[in-house]
Amino acid sequence: RLKMKEVKNIIVPCWVYENDQGIPHDVCDYFVNKYQNAKTTSGKTDGKNKELIDKKVRDVKKIDLPPYTGVTSYLIAAALDANFQNWKYDITFCSQSEYLIYKRNGKYTTHVDYAFAQNQEYVRKLTCLTILNDDFKGGLFYLVNGSGEKFFPPQKKGNIIIFPSWTLHGCETVYEGQRHGVVAWMNGKQYT
Repeated sequence: RLKMKEVKNIIVPCWVYENDQGIPHDVCDYFVNKYQNAKTTSGKTDGKNKELIDKKVRDVKKIDLPPYTGVTSYLIAAALDANFQNWKYDITFCSQSEYLIYKRNGKYTTHVDYAFAQNQEYVRKLTCLTILNDDFKGGLFYLVNGSGEKFFPPQKKGNIIIFPSWTLHGCETVYEGQRHGVVAWMNGKQYT
């Protein structure tokens, strides 16, 4: 497990479950096969209070997953453990989970998952994700430190990566094959 990673004297907060602590490879394969030919929609970005599709920013196909079941349950369990050991945020529920397919040239430029909106009772506090396959090139997930430098946590098939949702992050361009992954967000009451 990685607690906090220091990149050029600036801390990049993340926690990684690897190997036996991640998702077993046969479980990863099961979900890739299950969703390989499922109906997808284009991933959207938030722009001026409305969702829009901008493939220059986010080029991914997605399937909305029900929280608390299937592969998402692995992410939730890991996020709760990482939160207990590190951040101790007030986390109440998993608000959303998405199965993501980054095809050739797919990417998601640097962004954050946390957005403050006035009178918003619950916010995303932790983002947790996994990569379900390893037969693609490119598509590396990264976090960004305060100096704008990228940090690439260990991201082998089945690893679970957890970080505060306010952390800058993204997914580099996939050059070959398809990158299959799942992301889920853990929410709690607005920060006070």
